[in-house]
Amino acid sequence: MTLTLKRIFSDKTLLVTLFMSLLALIFGTVKPSDIDMKTILTLLSLIIVISIYEHLTILNHVANLIIEKCNTTRGIILVIFLFSFFGPMFFTNDVAILTLVPIVFNISKKIKLPKIAVISLMTIYANLGSSITPFGNPQNIYLVSFFHLSIADFLSLSLPIGLVSFLTLLLCLFFFPKDKISQLKSTELTVPRKHLLALVFTTLIVLLGVLSFIPIIFSLIASLLCTAYVDHTIYETVDYGIILTFINFFIIVGAVGRIPAIHLFLEHVTTTTFSIFSTAIISSQLISNVPAAVLLSKFTNHVSAIYLGVTVGGLGTIVASLANLLALRQYHLLSEDQSTSSFFAKFTVYNIVYLFVFFIAGLLLLH
Repeated sequence: MTLTLKRIFSDKTLLVTLFMSLLALIFGTVKPSDIDMKTILTLLSLIIVISIYEHLTILNHVANLIIEKCNTTRGIILVIFLFSFFGPMFFTNDVAILTLVPIVFNISKKIKLPKIAVISLMTIYANLGSSITPFGNPQNIYLVSFFHLSIADFLSLSLPIGLVSFLTLLLCLFFFPKDKISQLKSTELTVPRKHLLALVFTTLIVLLGVLSFIPIIFSLIASLLCTAYVDHTIYETVDYGIILTFINFFIIVGAVGRIPAIHLFLEHVTTTTFSIFSTAIISSQLISNVPAAVLLSKFTNHVSAIYLGVTVGGLGTIVASLANLLALRQYHLLSEDQSTSSFFAKFTVYNIVYLFVFFIAGLLLLH
């Protein structure tokens, strides 16, 4: 419990949003319905299951196993990018960052690797890859829940930009050297078979809840029971701060959306698909794409414009996506000199370039 509280009170993003939500409660108008409980329960179920995967070191093992088969620098970077792109489709972009950044640092100790470039692009592709599935990131979970989208409806929105994203992934590899390297060896995975089977079954239950085939409360119960079965200490490692931060976002957005001047402004700029798309991108740069999705959903039914806007809006500034902030925090924790200024500068340059490219791509897809 002490570890959990320490993590919560050291989470700067949570503390900032908590302060803002308290101001919203004191000076603004907030309703209980502002908090989308299905989204909250879905996120909690996913985060608990992800914590079990991390505890059993399954994600790290799979990544290391594939990297072991590579014999060039470009090959390793390709594997990292593929994991960062396809992994978040099922395990969210935040998990991809938390899992892969330490792997990049471990590999860089054995071979020469452009860490900042790799981590920056890896984060970009984690954001883009997570946008392809209904449960890849918090804003997707929210939009699917709020607009009652079917899987087919959502995939019709996500697959075109997903294809563009994958093509850019393949193209960017040509900017990295194809130097020969000695093969890296991975350790064997030692997970009890009964724990593995329980985790697979629980994962299926959680995904059924996320996709609304069963009530989401069943998914939460399954994830809690699986945690108790595997190792009850996992409860202490769950990142509850993300859940609390998301609740704060709902409260803030609910209050902000009811401010007369902002309400009038948003009604004015949400009349066309282009204005919604542009507003979603701009607002994401300032308040991140999750609250931007929540805020704009209150003013329009143009889900395609919101979806594309917050997907592209996750690129750009360091605050455009929570995954971006996680990448910065991970780099700071793992780098020997603890300096983030160089990372911040290069990360921003990469993101601005991709923001421009995908702004054009988004405009074409809107039409």
